[in-house]
Amino acid sequence: MAYAPNKKSQYCYTVEDIPLVPLTEVSSTRFIAAGPALLSFITNPPGCEFPIHGHDAIQILIILEGSENHVCGDEEFLMEAGDVCIHPSNVTHGGKTSTGFRGIDIFIPPREDYLELMAKHGLPIKPNA
Repeated sequence: MAYAPNKKSQYCYTVEDIPLVPLTEVSSTRFIAAGPALLSFITNPPGCEFPIHGHDAIQILIILEGSENHVCGDEEFLMEAGDVCIHPSNVTHGGKTSTGFRGIDIFIPPREDYLELMAKHGLPIKPNA
């Protein structure tokens, strides 16, 4: 399942070439390791609920398409395409989408459990590996 840079450059990848990895029964993502950060191109279908959770990594969620009723800390709000949420380290968060959404999560530093999940699926966990 490993992937490689596209033909444009040794540094350039095509998102659709990165294999999908399940995060929950219905949520999936395409991971790419980037040194001190980890990128996750997440897809949640309509009706998907991502459980409330927390982790050491700072997480930046960018909604590209769709929307999500999002929880971060003690706040609940609607995130729509173009919105960005900064999740501080160890602040609980999660959400539910009625429309479905596609987004990008950036984790700094990379989440160890996600690096393990990548390795389990045969994905490179070091840039250009």
